[in-house]
Amino acid sequence: MRKIIWLTLLFTILSCETEPDKLMVSKFKITDANGQSIIRVDEKGNVIKQGIKVGAVKKKGVIVDKKERTILQLGDHNDSLFLDNEGKEVLVIHKDGKFLASSGEQIHWSDAGELMKDDESMGITVSPVEKSLLQIASVLLYLHYVI
Repeated sequence: MRKIIWLTLLFTILSCETEPDKLMVSKFKITDANGQSIIRVDEKGNVIKQGIKVGAVKKKGVIVDKKERTILQLGDHNDSLFLDNEGKEVLVIHKDGKFLASSGEQIHWSDAGELMKDDESMGITVSPVEKSLLQIASVLLYLHYVI
């Protein structure tokens, strides 16, 4: 009987800790018009800028700095809303990477992986071009370059 109770308790604890992934973590890079790497993310989610690890992307929807402090986190009820470490709304970037610049212009990714401001190329590309990576690519560009 004790074994059943302990197994039930263990199962309950483990099932509470497993929450679905909110962000796709995969290897990709963002380059400028000259083909130079601006930001890259490795297969573990580490964010590298100019050869130095500056943070990480976590599958649970959290972006941390190099000291593992939360910078942004994806909202629980909106898959486009990012919150700061205090839970305040900071940024809306859609799953396809589309968002509004501070100037009010629409920023989006072309099918070829080019970052576009309305219909004009910004000279920035992402590779590989995977739809599931575009949101996090836009978030990282916003964080590191405030487009």
